[in-house]
Amino acid sequence: MFAVSLTTKMYTMKILALDSIGPNLDAVIDFLKCFPCLEKLHVISHPQKAMNNVRKFDPLEQIECLELHLKKVVLKNYNADKSPSVDFANFFILNAKVLEEMEIGVLDDGSYRCMCDKWMRDQHR
Repeated sequence: MFAVSLTTKMYTMKILALDSIGPNLDAVIDFLKCFPCLEKLHVISHPQKAMNNVRKFDPLEQIECLELHLKKVVLKNYNADKSPSVDFANFFILNAKVLEEMEIGVLDDGSYRCMCDKWMRDQHR
């Protein structure tokens, strides 16, 4: 995914999938502005190449799909141990006004498997 300045708006796009070299919020926000009627967003991150996730988001800046349409966000290869990934997910939780569902897929390495197993054991107490 490349961060570009897009000016054309496409009102018919309902589902968008982005493949990113990290949780690049700046680039995703630029895409969201181009697709004001977007209902589902899928973001596949590659955290081994994680980027600095700094965005000077102005809360007064209205992004139509966040205000009115975005109902589902899917994050794949989410890395909860890294602040940029957490901040990325929090952005949608805090700003997508009609968000109904957020699906998070974590990396499937040994540390996450142990973490998931521990979490599952704790749920049965």
